[in-house]
Amino acid sequence: MKARPWTKFYPPSAQAPLDFSGRRLPEMLASAATRFGDAPALTAGAVKWSFLRLRREALAYAGLFREAGVAGGARVAILLPNMPEYVAALFGAWLAEGTVVQVNPAYVAPEIQRILAHAGARVLVTTGDQIEKLRADGQPLGLTVFQVDEAEGLRRVQGPCGVPYEERAAWPDQSADLALLQYTGGTTGLPKAVMLTHENMLCNVEQRLRVTLGPIEVPADAKVVNTLPMSHVYGLTCVTLTSVRIGMNQLIVPRFQARSVLELIRDERPFVFYGVPTMYAAFLREADLEDFRLDRVAIYNSAGAPMPPAHWEQFQARVGAQVLSGFGISEASPSTHTYPGFIPRRQGSSGIPVPFTDVRVVRAEGGGLMDVPVGEVGELAIRGPQVMKGYWKDPELTREALRDGWLMTGDLVRVDEDGYLYVVGREKDVIVASGYNVYPAEIERVIGAMPGVAEVAVVGAPHEYRGETVKAVIVPQPGAAVSREEVIARCRAELAPFKVPAILEMVNELPRTAVGKIDKRALAHPASNN
Repeated sequence: MKARPWTKFYPPSAQAPLDFSGRRLPEMLASAATRFGDAPALTAGAVKWSFLRLRREALAYAGLFREAGVAGGARVAILLPNMPEYVAALFGAWLAEGTVVQVNPAYVAPEIQRILAHAGARVLVTTGDQIEKLRADGQPLGLTVFQVDEAEGLRRVQGPCGVPYEERAAWPDQSADLALLQYTGGTTGLPKAVMLTHENMLCNVEQRLRVTLGPIEVPADAKVVNTLPMSHVYGLTCVTLTSVRIGMNQLIVPRFQARSVLELIRDERPFVFYGVPTMYAAFLREADLEDFRLDRVAIYNSAGAPMPPAHWEQFQARVGAQVLSGFGISEASPSTHTYPGFIPRRQGSSGIPVPFTDVRVVRAEGGGLMDVPVGEVGELAIRGPQVMKGYWKDPELTREALRDGWLMTGDLVRVDEDGYLYVVGREKDVIVASGYNVYPAEIERVIGAMPGVAEVAVVGAPHEYRGETVKAVIVPQPGAAVSREEVIARCRAELAPFKVPAILEMVNELPRTAVGKIDKRALAHPASNN
């Protein structure tokens, strides 16, 4: 959209100048240590780190990394679960003028090895369990390895030490602007690393704050549940870095388990909870959800995928709180849209753009891009200071994704006259059945609203005559019986005939990718015997 109609909803301060050119992420930690001092920054069970301790640990890590030869943008791979040491390693790598490589600990050894090789990592920070997993694969680890140990802290277990390190009070700014390599597209097979700069990430933290936590009064002792993987940019930017920026105490959860997280929320009364739709679906499966007093949390946020409207309604009815949705993509650090609590709610929307973000909805035409009329479906294109530098070692893919300064997201959306975003689906997920375009989200909305349905995913399945046909995979709620006939009848009543699923499967759970999203590629195979 050429204008920015959504800015009428912004608080006055949201559009103040935003300039982080030449700034680096370690400045955020230095400022937090000065402002918040001994206040708790990271809490993991009985382990508690203050902001001052976090900075001391980060400086110590930086020293070790420097001794291992990290400087000038050398890659430091972090292969850790959510833990305080993860945050220390992040800032330590940046203080040492390195570039962080995010590695999901859920990956298997060959996936990890491909990422380490593709990134050209000089240093790996990990745990003993991960080292054993990698060595069992039989491939040599040709880099310096630091192991996080509860008793001994961070220690080097493999690789050269380099020249002795002399601690300095002032760190020279000699590194490249690259802060992070975020691997994405885990279901495509080949590594694809998003290059995010210090400026990208600093801007995105501030963009979100100005229309979310910034305009409201956040208590001095505010807590946030940090259960999203730090190895994913959503958890990293929106929870970990944002919390450091404003002084929130992060309640760190290494691995999401619905029951234990509900108990944590009940006992600790956090101010904010960030999750993905599958986490809220897991909460809703708990019969005694109301007993955990989730209504005492001020803000619930969901992103990573559209939250089914039925789940949003059920959560509000059972908890008495709204879930504020948003939209993002790794290539945009990740936030492009958010749903501030002070704007009118519109069903099915993922909110409005964060400040200093331009939006287009386009379709390819004549070798170029043409804007579609307001309200029509097209591909979302984004421009703003949070947009990536490109893909690591892949100029061709970079040219495809960045066109005249616009990031082509691959997401099919529509935008209304006020700039509210409605996600229809991924361009690659569109089902082409007998020449018709079928958007899975539309069918998922209909089935997901039916009684007894916990989750649903719709994919295209190969079909000899139609090319593709519509397949719906349904997870019933515990103890519920979902009738195939009723599903088909509901779809026929609310959808065009070519959108009605030809294949229905009932399963106990949906397959997930390493970052917790529904793995639709795994569902696209012919129907099983379930």
